[in-house]
Amino acid sequence: MNNAEINFKEKVAKLVNNYNVGNLKYTVEGILKLLKKHPNNTFLYNLLGSCFQKNNDPQNAKKAFLKVLEIDANDLAAMNNLGNTLRATKNFNEAEEYFKKILKLDPSYINALVNYGSLNYDLNKYEEAISLFKAALKINNEMPLCHNNLALVYMSLGNFKDSIEHFNEVLRINPKITLADKYISKITKYESSSKHLKQMEEKINIDLSDDAKINLYFALGKAYEDLQKYERSFFYLEQGNNLKKKLSSYNDKVDNFLFSNIKKIFGDFNFTKSNIDSGRKNNSIFIVGMPRSGTSLVEQIISSHSQVYGSGELSYLDRLVTKNFNIREEFIDLTKNIKDNNLGALNDIAKNYVSLIDRFQTEKKFITDKAPLNFLWIGFIRIIFPNAKIIHVSRNPKDNCLSLYKNIFDGNFGWTYDQKDLLNFYKNYHSLMNFWTKRIPNFIHTVQYEDLINNPKIETEKLLNFCDLAWEDVCLKYFNNKRAIKTVSAPQARQPIYKTSLNSNQNFEIYLKELFSGLEKF
Repeated sequence: MNNAEINFKEKVAKLVNNYNVGNLKYTVEGILKLLKKHPNNTFLYNLLGSCFQKNNDPQNAKKAFLKVLEIDANDLAAMNNLGNTLRATKNFNEAEEYFKKILKLDPSYINALVNYGSLNYDLNKYEEAISLFKAALKINNEMPLCHNNLALVYMSLGNFKDSIEHFNEVLRINPKITLADKYISKITKYESSSKHLKQMEEKINIDLSDDAKINLYFALGKAYEDLQKYERSFFYLEQGNNLKKKLSSYNDKVDNFLFSNIKKIFGDFNFTKSNIDSGRKNNSIFIVGMPRSGTSLVEQIISSHSQVYGSGELSYLDRLVTKNFNIREEFIDLTKNIKDNNLGALNDIAKNYVSLIDRFQTEKKFITDKAPLNFLWIGFIRIIFPNAKIIHVSRNPKDNCLSLYKNIFDGNFGWTYDQKDLLNFYKNYHSLMNFWTKRIPNFIHTVQYEDLINNPKIETEKLLNFCDLAWEDVCLKYFNNKRAIKTVSAPQARQPIYKTSLNSNQNFEIYLKELFSGLEKF
């Protein structure tokens, strides 16, 4: 090996190290310099694409991986990376094609097995996902990611025994992956002698990353609440929330602008003259509200009906609205767009949403979308899907906000980790829902969570009537519904009606005075 080759390898190794520690800008700049001298180096293009992928830039990531395949059409790593990029951007069919091609070329390519399994999980194809994850583990049983993903499938399906078994495998391989501890805590009812509680207590003092500590804090908070040791529980919950808030870039001004902007956009909008023909075959039932308000329970009840497919918590509408309308940063004039017949963006949202929903391949008449924060987009829903049903779930604000404070969420939920931010967001939510019910009367059916718990038959009848669904007794036995539930509410939504969650805020009232005093008027 000559000096030039040694020098090149050293530079690449340095770039890989910088990539691993998150110095993405430096890594990208270094790769681009090296590519000028080595324009056909597939490793560099794969690394470049991975940088863009990690930096949430799927378009440039896709270009980099396609460049690799232009140089070497059978580069499995590039195909796998490209499949992941396409999956992240909801291009499910294209992603599947690449994963299938990889496995045709090499049936034992383990990363493709795992990633294809995750794609099937996205599409609610659970048996296929389980089969792929198991195939990967037969090749290598020491993959914590694969055990974790398989455990998530089992947890979604209500198979908590197998779920815990695979989460424990994650911890066997690497005890510092405390994400597994967090999930185990969700499906465990703790006693003072619980082995897992003792393991978490011992682990709290070892060297952990901030994210690992956060998972452990929230898990311990849940365990001590089970033991009715509320002071100890809140101690850990506060630790977890404070650290999560510290790491968050959440800015309440962005949300305040978003809420006020929505009201400006739809303040005097004429909904009766602005319907879009989406070509939708199935009727949509959107279940909205604050997270942890009971939306999972409502979806479980409705999706027990023979004519309803429960698709779960989808990010599709939020992503499409955000992509087509920069509503978080600038004012848009929908009235002018309608008047000028400039309906391109609205049609795109409608058609793309329909195509994504159709991937579930259901023959049922109705399909649910239980993304709680879709309450932001009710105006868009009214334009795009005028025949849709909106079910708004409302819960005692103190119980609701306490439940938010006790949980970690994926996505843009930075407002849940601080009492002031949580109160501010709740005020915005409450105000916007009042706005929608006045602006679009008879389009929204509100379910009060407490009423549903206390009078399940009466409230379920109202729900079904609103959705134009005939009564079916099975809806009251929703806990027998075998559909998957992918949210943190999975264990609760699989239980018969229980009342222990009502007024649960009383156990933490002395610790959340700032938040609760602000919620008194709601």
